[in-house]
Amino acid sequence: MKRFLVLVSLMSLSLFGAVSLHVAVKAQENAPMTEAHIERIRSSCVDAQSSLSQLHASDALLRVNRGQLYESISTKLMAPFNSRVALNRLDSAGLPAVASQYDKQLAAFRLSYQQYEEAMTKTLRINCALQPVAFYDSVNDTREKRKITHDSTIELHKTIQGYKAEFEAFAKEFQEEKK
Repeated sequence: MKRFLVLVSLMSLSLFGAVSLHVAVKAQENAPMTEAHIERIRSSCVDAQSSLSQLHASDALLRVNRGQLYESISTKLMAPFNSRVALNRLDSAGLPAVASQYDKQLAAFRLSYQQYEEAMTKTLRINCALQPVAFYDSVNDTREKRKITHDSTIELHKTIQGYKAEFEAFAKEFQEEKK
């Protein structure tokens, strides 16, 4: 029991200490694009595509690492522990509910990342020198999808903390019953 608590604590700490998908997003006005703005997009096209390519590569690696960690929390921690508690006929109504919520959020994370990945791939295929307005619009769409992905990671972290709190309450109750 203590080992599990330590493992859950370490996993949650590593999640919060890990690099976040969050990127500072400057608010964009919905004003029509001027010729000067279009020209700036064309002139910084190579740099923009290079930056987006680097971001795409680092996000892909981060997604794999995070995805594996999120999956491990569900399949190697939550599900086995909940099964063991149920087999021993212990009262733990909160733990399966939080685990179920976590699984739904994990599915939402996968979907949001897939949509972000598709938007980024579409953006990288646009020739910003020839199609600056389409490139700009695509970057904005990609930014929004990336924010949604970030928000889903925040929700997963909150749910992990919720599971930890439920586990600690269960452990406390279990210890009191054993006395």
